[in-house]
Amino acid sequence: MKIAVIIAAALVVASFPGALAESPKPSTTITTGSADAVLASTAAPLLKLPTRPCSDDNTITRSCYWDAAKMGNGKGYSYVVDVQGNVIYLNPKLNKRDARLKFNNIQSRAGKEHWGTVDGHRFCWAKVGDTSYIQCFDGYKTTS
Repeated sequence: MKIAVIIAAALVVASFPGALAESPKPSTTITTGSADAVLASTAAPLLKLPTRPCSDDNTITRSCYWDAAKMGNGKGYSYVVDVQGNVIYLNPKLNKRDARLKFNNIQSRAGKEHWGTVDGHRFCWAKVGDTSYIQCFDGYKTTS
């Protein structure tokens, strides 16, 4: 049986924090009698996918996943968080470290408070008052 090794970009991690590697081209074909064959070397280490869901209230924040279609309000972006707390979105446009840092700097300079995870959305900041206005890196906005 021929098995073509294809590694999805969402599962390939180069160097952390938050850097996502380019997906390597499928370059290895192996022939085996078992589908349990494992390659010893790949272009980049595979991310060990977490098996527990992240909480929407900052209680479980590492080694977890967020399935946006099934969790929270059913909207937003899915992601995984590794053991070190690095967030890797399945939407690659949200994995740009410079964009996250720029967003955080803008929020901080505006005098907002960092609120962490709100309703399952990461990197959230709030303008605190009688009504707190919350804005998250992925575009989610709400009030509290």
